[in-house]
Order: sequence, then C-alpha cells, then structure tokens
Amino acid sequence: MSREKLRLSTEIAFLRIPTEWTLEKDDQGRWVAVPAVTQVTSAKITEIDGWGLRRRFLRLKRGDRKAALQFLHGVGVWRAEPDPKASLKEGNKLVSGAFSGRAFNGRAVSVPLDDLWRVQQGWIKALRDPRALKKRLGPPPGPGAKSVERFAYGLKTATSNELPMHIEWRGGGAFAVIETITGMEMLIATTHLDLLRHADFEGCARADCGIPFARRSGHNQIYCSTECAHVVAQRALRERKKREEDGL
Repeated sequence: MSREKLRLSTEIAFLRIPTEWTLEKDDQGRWVAVPAVTQVTSAKITEIDGWGLRRRFLRLKRGDRKAALQFLHGVGVWRAEPDPKASLKEGNKLVSGAFSGRAFNGRAVSVPLDDLWRVQQGWIKALRDPRALKKRLGPPPGPGAKSVERFAYGLKTATSNELPMHIEWRGGGAFAVIETITGMEMLIATTHLDLLRHADFEGCARADCGIPFARRSGHNQIYCSTECAHVVAQRALRERKKREEDGL
C-alpha cells in the first residue's frame, strides 16, 4: 500500500462553547464539576487562547477546587461524547450545532475533580518526556499484528491522537483547518502541533511554576510565558532594592 505525502498549510482555532460549571458531591462523596451548556448559534462561539489555557491547566494545584472551576469556565466544555441521537432530552448537557466550520451532536460530560488532577499529571509526565510521547504515537501495528494489538492502538489514537480536520479553499490555496471545541481536544491539539514544529519541552525556570513548555529549536527561552518572566524580573528588582536599602 502506497501513501501520498502532502504539504498543507494548517490553521487551528480553539473554540469555547459557553458553559457554566458548578461543583456537586456524588454518591461516593467525591467532588464533581457539572457542566451547564448554553445552546447558542455559532456566531456566539468565541475563540480562546489554547496554549495559555494549557499553561493554566498544568499549573493548577491539586485540591484547589476554586481554581479548577475557574479554569473550566475559561475552557467551556471539557469533554463531549458524540451521539447523533442526542436531543433536548439531554437538558443543559446537550452540545449540538454548527461551531464555525464544524458540526457536532452529543453531550457534555461531568468531570470528577480527582480525574481532572489525574489527567493533569498524565500530561505533565508526557510533556516532560517527549521522546516517550513520540514513541507512544508511533506507526500502527503492521499487517501481521494481532487483533488485540490493532484494537489497543485504535483505542489509544481515538482518545489521545485524533482531531477533526477539514479543508478550506481560499484564493486557490488549500488550508487544513482544525477546530477544537473541548478542553481535551485543546490539550491534544496544542501538544501535537508543538511536536510537529519540532519543539523541545523544557521546565519553566520560575521556581514556583516549573511546568513543561515548548521551546522551539534555536530559542533560548527559559520561561513558559511572558507572565513568568515578568514575575521573576519583578522579584529580582525587589531583592536588589532591598539589598541597596540594607546597604549591602
């Protein structure tokens, strides 16, 4: 079987479906974030900063329910299950409509906060070891592989390596367009696009941050964001002033 290789310009948009989140306790006494999706037209869907929200997610402190809820508010829908039969009977968990160039019908999923922390730690571990991540996303099993191996690979790609894409023609040129509508899709898209751009993941040099971030080849960036660089610079300035005041 031969495969053709194409070079396409790629665009990505991180879309936020208006969603309010509340915390409830389930039957086991666990805190669960419950979504309430607003059914709106695509014109009211907003674009968000995917990489900025990824940094916020990786910085969340385990057990900080307020910060987790604020993060989910910023993302919108965290995860959505596709279901062509989903209807208004789903209530405020229904996710249905055309979101920019993408159509979706299904339901938003509640998030136990323990699962949110588990997902967070999983992504931090993966980003700190991009070689292992690339290996995990390697080619599928060959024709002689066992069915269980092919199924395992398909399941893995369905949950951590697949994103919907469509082609748009503009001015005679073709663009591959990816539009994410959930927080999980946002994490997958930002990470894989960083890998496609051959970025190396480094730990932020800000002591109380330390999250992994993508540093492009040839760049000497040591902080994950301008925010962290500014915080460190302000701290250094205050320390220098204090030393001058103390006559040191």
